[in-house]
Amino acid sequence: MAAWDPKKYEAWYETPLGKPSDRLEQDLVLSMAGVKEGEQVLDAGCGTGRYSIALAKEGAKVTGLDASLGMLEWARDKAGRSGLKIDFIQADALKIPFPDGQFDLVLSVCMLCFIRDWRSALLEMKRVLRPGGRVVIALLNSRSSWALLRRAKGLFRKSVYNSAEFLSPAAIEAELKRAGFKEIETRTCLFFLPLNSKTYLSFSGVQERLGRRLFPKAGAFIVTVATKP
Repeated sequence: MAAWDPKKYEAWYETPLGKPSDRLEQDLVLSMAGVKEGEQVLDAGCGTGRYSIALAKEGAKVTGLDASLGMLEWARDKAGRSGLKIDFIQADALKIPFPDGQFDLVLSVCMLCFIRDWRSALLEMKRVLRPGGRVVIALLNSRSSWALLRRAKGLFRKSVYNSAEFLSPAAIEAELKRAGFKEIETRTCLFFLPLNSKTYLSFSGVQERLGRRLFPKAGAFIVTVATKP
């Protein structure tokens, strides 16, 4: 699989499509996470630290975990410039280097798509959660135009999406139930097409409002929260 390039990854969020997408995704993830000040949080697959930093600003004690050293170095630099104390560690999500019940919240944003044995990763995230703790899983909806575009890119050039596996809302809910989680809830966002056009995206707000009202689980970005018994 192609390696993640932190510079290109961050640059996407400055594009006409990336800016509104990031805002909508973060709003949904953070509202679903409901993080409280002082909570111990693991950001599994933290990348360049976008969510680690957002959670730390909410008062959480955050640990960011990622397999990519390049992404972690970028995350450490961003956190340092923000004056935030976040522990970033390089580790495998299939072997999280923490004891059972360490965290109040485990967040995973688009990480499971890139792990071959993602069911084992779910169980590992459950292991490090305390009883009553929450897991928040964000994924690209397998039935969306966004997933279709990512797959198409993987067909014609070397890409991180060559071996990605996307899931539907029903599929991730079923897997969380199978893993033993309870109180499972899913919401989605990104009801517009992935077109990098300022003109088209000027109408994205209308599409978001209609999509959430009429087809609440059909958005391209899935966020599911579940509780460890």
